[in-house]
Amino acid sequence: MDDVPTLLNILTRAGLVEVEETWLHLTKAGRKVATQDHRAGGKFLGLALMRSGVFAAQASRLLEVSAINDDQSLVCPAEVAIKVAPQLIGVLRRFGQSVALTDELTVSADLVTELGDVWSLLPPTATPETDYRKDMGNRGELFSYRYCRINADDPARVRWVARDDESLGYDIEDLNFVPKRRIEVKASAEKVVRFFLSPNELEVARRLGPDYEVHFWGGVSLRSPLKDEYERLTKIGYPLIFRGLDGLLSSGHLSAVPTQYLVTVSDGLAPSDRQTPSPM
Repeated sequence: MDDVPTLLNILTRAGLVEVEETWLHLTKAGRKVATQDHRAGGKFLGLALMRSGVFAAQASRLLEVSAINDDQSLVCPAEVAIKVAPQLIGVLRRFGQSVALTDELTVSADLVTELGDVWSLLPPTATPETDYRKDMGNRGELFSYRYCRINADDPARVRWVARDDESLGYDIEDLNFVPKRRIEVKASAEKVVRFFLSPNELEVARRLGPDYEVHFWGGVSLRSPLKDEYERLTKIGYPLIFRGLDGLLSSGHLSAVPTQYLVTVSDGLAPSDRQTPSPM
């Protein structure tokens, strides 16, 4: 019984179950899984889970450590694949001849397309505890990840590094450039260009110079479907790209204003002097 809430959360995220007040209902996709999936060997459930983003991190890592053949199929040493994507590999094995796992993992081109579809790489946020700022940031990073992959000579060399390490000072690496380009992504519901840089991000921007850029996505709606929102924003000119952030700040094209201050007690101030002022 302890697993039931987790199971229902996953089914809801995958679009198989919908909640209406205190009732649970199967969606159209949910009915298909419930009535036909046994004849398909579990493929319908597998696709629903992959498309929902449940295996987002594992799919991203698997694509990064694998090679893509001329026919667009994927190949990866089995030991490596199982290490970076153990649960995902279990789901992929539902797809019969499209997947083979011996000393190597091979995945057919159609499934590679499913794995590489960036809309499957963003973990869904269908819980009341959703962090608005985190959700907005993730959506912006996903948009820039797709934007960079579409424009890259080799999409596999574009990596969403912030998923694994948020301390780098940037979110995306594009290894199609020498030296590699580092990209920090900012997203906002507002259209005015206004974003915050952490001290670490600013230090990294100064250190990397022209190899560091900021992508800004404005007017972002968290309620719109990802693909529709991406297409809408790119049609009106997003992302705004600020390449060589340090140079733009130095030239005055952009300005940065400190917004946080460290407040401490002055040296020599006795405890008896530390009184809270009376409210006005």
